[in-house]
Amino acid sequence: MTIDSPGVACPSAWGINSAAQIVGTHLDTVVPQTAALSHDGGNRNIDRAERHDQEKDQAMNEALQASTPALFALFLAAASVVHSNGQTKAAPNPSTSIASIQKREAYVMRDGLRIYLWEKYREDQEQSFASTGKVALLVHGGTRSGRSLYDLQIRDYSLMDFLAQNGYDVWAIDSHGYGHSDKTAKDWVDSHSAAADIAAAAEHITKLRGVSKINLLGGSAGTQRVGVFAMEHPEKVGKLVLYAGFWKGTAEFREFNRKRMKNRGQPLSPYRATTEEDFRCDFVKGQFEEDVVEESVKVGFEMDPQRPNNFVEYKNLAILDPARITVPTMIIHGENDFAAKEEDLLPFYSQLKTRDKRYVLLPDAEGAS
Repeated sequence: MTIDSPGVACPSAWGINSAAQIVGTHLDTVVPQTAALSHDGGNRNIDRAERHDQEKDQAMNEALQASTPALFALFLAAASVVHSNGQTKAAPNPSTSIASIQKREAYVMRDGLRIYLWEKYREDQEQSFASTGKVALLVHGGTRSGRSLYDLQIRDYSLMDFLAQNGYDVWAIDSHGYGHSDKTAKDWVDSHSAAADIAAAAEHITKLRGVSKINLLGGSAGTQRVGVFAMEHPEKVGKLVLYAGFWKGTAEFREFNRKRMKNRGQPLSPYRATTEEDFRCDFVKGQFEEDVVEESVKVGFEMDPQRPNNFVEYKNLAILDPARITVPTMIIHGENDFAAKEEDLLPFYSQLKTRDKRYVLLPDAEGAS
């Protein structure tokens, strides 16, 4: 059990690419107890233990030295550096790799709804997944669908390409109500109905690849969805990554959602139009090139011109019960995320029913959805 606090040098769009390694190392179970990643030529240590009370001090018994960027990099970045014997080296660029990345669409049925899946893998790895178990499903949050979030095709910003190049059969799901999946007025795309989408996807993927478990990664509202699935089907989950998540939420987050639910006294419909600000607000100002932001906004509008008002379920927080999460789990939390603070997430972390767990705090980072 470790709690890590990566240091941050001067953030830059190139530096954000080291963030994907956090996810990759957890899925591969080779996370070192200490690590050093380069970022614009420098590192600095952050000692979080001094900032917590005795209970938190006991939990924060180890610190990871690393350079790591804003939390949203975990959605978009493919690592430009990978750890190797205490050194850093360039990761393969998907566009120049010898083995080409294969891509494929699929639909699975869930209670009469078509659920969209987007898959990517290296051509020379297709026969290996049954033996390696390197199969991962990425689950989006409340703003946009899976493919537009995890497979942004500009330079090396595709997390799916990074994972595929590193030997994974990686999938992104569009929960019902999002992207290419069917929409319904029967529910508000709450975490339990979205977890049913994950269950349908998991059944398809495990049968196709000859595995019994898949690795799950969820961001923002996606943490609730993968968390519910892990609670209900622990035997089907290899490892779990929760980032930009929340448990009971901050007072600010609860009040924000209360106002959204009141909707200025007007009836609240199941869906609302997506705005440019919805897509832009997840980028920390000054940490991303503008052409990357513009491409993300363009793709977002193409795939998700509207989105569900899934926040209505947040009036009944907490959704997740950490005592029912028994699989290896990593929590990644941005220091400035308004939806959750360490005071909310560390008790959740301590109550997880697994000793195979890690908490990563990203200084100066915000949340993302």
